[in-house]
Amino acid sequence: MQHFQIKCIIFVSYYRILFGKIKMSATQRKTLLRYLMPVMALGIFAFLMVAYGSAYTPPKAQKQRIVCFKFKQGTSSEAIKQHMSDFQDLKRQMPEIAAYSAGETFGEENSTAEYDVMHYLTFRTEAEVEKFRESTQYKSFEKANQANWDKVLVINSEIK
Repeated sequence: MQHFQIKCIIFVSYYRILFGKIKMSATQRKTLLRYLMPVMALGIFAFLMVAYGSAYTPPKAQKQRIVCFKFKQGTSSEAIKQHMSDFQDLKRQMPEIAAYSAGETFGEENSTAEYDVMHYLTFRTEAEVEKFRESTQYKSFEKANQANWDKVLVINSEIK
């Protein structure tokens, strides 16, 4: 309550100064306005940021797609790097992908991983997953890289 009263007193004081209720010279009023204009502009900007932030909430991501690749024996490290780079470019090209991460796999103690790399993609809806799968960008990626793959595993899941 006390915080609100202080704000009211400040507002009333500014009102009295700006609209001539308090005697000030023209120079004093001009100096005060030079000070208040940036403060008011920043206040309006902050208000708009908060208003936009609370008005726009993107839909929650609900679908995840994990794509695992096993490369053929003898695939060069340059080809694997190109594969990773090409897949990462899909995130930049397709707004349907809400989030993306990837990495090389590793095995447990005394074992080797069944797949070499994994890509984690997050989507908002099942329709976006389907749009991604049927996109020309993804089909081009497959066509350019499938000669290096021994096997592929795709896992789709719901995010709870």
